[in-house]
Amino acid sequence: MIDLHMHTTYSDGTCSVREILKEAQEKKLECISITDHDTCLGYREIANPDIRNIFQGRIIPGCELKSIVEGTTIEILGYNVDTEKLNKILPTFSPTYEAINRYESKKLYEIFINRGYILNKEAIKFDVKKESGQTAITKELLRHPENKRFIEETDYTDEHEFYRLHMSNPNSPYFIDNSKLIPKPKDVVEVIHEAGGLAFIPHVFIYGENSNKVLNALTKDHMVDGIECYYSKFTKEQISFLLEYCKNNDYYMSGGSDYHGTNKPGICMGSGIKENLNIPMEITYSWAKTI
Repeated sequence: MIDLHMHTTYSDGTCSVREILKEAQEKKLECISITDHDTCLGYREIANPDIRNIFQGRIIPGCELKSIVEGTTIEILGYNVDTEKLNKILPTFSPTYEAINRYESKKLYEIFINRGYILNKEAIKFDVKKESGQTAITKELLRHPENKRFIEETDYTDEHEFYRLHMSNPNSPYFIDNSKLIPKPKDVVEVIHEAGGLAFIPHVFIYGENSNKVLNALTKDHMVDGIECYYSKFTKEQISFLLEYCKNNDYYMSGGSDYHGTNKPGICMGSGIKENLNIPMEITYSWAKTI
């Protein structure tokens, strides 16, 4: 079993690099990749043999970079990357988690106020470097019974679904346009390739009604190298579709849980949601370079 999509405290996960490696070892995973958002700083820790040796399996150097397709905020996974090269490129290439968090929080607050919701600005407190402003603002919104129509309008379940179905969806009244902040897919893929890596489309079906648009844009002219076929929130039918798509169109295959620790409760490293994942090591044989 492998897991090639995980996040640490270097982006929006709640586990340290050491804790990720320890859990991966305890679960006897064969291969992992830490794919923090817009940074590879965690791999500086892994360069320390005392840290690396916590996990006896293979590690594929990775990252997950933000991009945008016709208004829809997406991500692109990079594998086999020279992590130090990316660490030098990324600070001037793409905005930090902190910068995006600050921008989205400001815009979301404005949207809620403009739609007539009740919010106490003084009650909204969060550390923009570590926490999602979206979570803090929505929590304050839901605290007021007068805002109950928000649930009815959005089918709100949690902040992650709301982000995908509304904040990053151009068809939603809660959409936040990040196009001036976030690099285009072609530029992201070029940076990954410049760092010696391969570019993969992650979790394509979580983009809801925009999924086909995203898939078509990133596979046009074979822009990316591979597709994440196994994912915690995919159905068996979706996994089968992507596996067949890769075989028929000559794409590499990957898979991962998108483990974030307690930031995404219910998603377990390696096994996904209610053990719906069992990703075979064989899918990496044709492309993976490990450390």
